[in-house]
Amino acid sequence: MSGDSPKLDDATQSSGPRDRPPLSKDVFISYASQDAAVANAVVDALEKQGIRCWIAPRDVTPGEFYAGVIVHAIDAAKATVLILSQHAAASVYVLREVERAASKRH
Repeated sequence: MSGDSPKLDDATQSSGPRDRPPLSKDVFISYASQDAAVANAVVDALEKQGIRCWIAPRDVTPGEFYAGVIVHAIDAAKATVLILSQHAAASVYVLREVERAASKRH
C-alpha cells in the first residue's frame, strides 16, 4: 500500500534521525493498494531469488510516520520496482514515490 501513503514532500524530516539503523533493502516496491496481490506476488518471486524487498505495509513498524518511513526506504534501496497499472498511473502517491526514486537515480 505504498501507493496510498501520505504526502512525501516533507516526510524526510519526520522519518527519524539519519543515524538510525538502515532500512536497506535491494529494492523498494511501489504500487497502488488495489494491486496488492500482484505486488506481493512480485515480492515473493524476488525474495525467492535472494533479492531483499521493502514493501508497505509489511515493512512499516507500527507507530512509525508512514510517509517518513517510505521516504527513508526509497532512499536506502538500491532500486525501485514499480508495479505499473491503471491504478498506479492514477495515484499521486505512486507518482511521488517514483519521483523520489528518480531523484535518487534508482
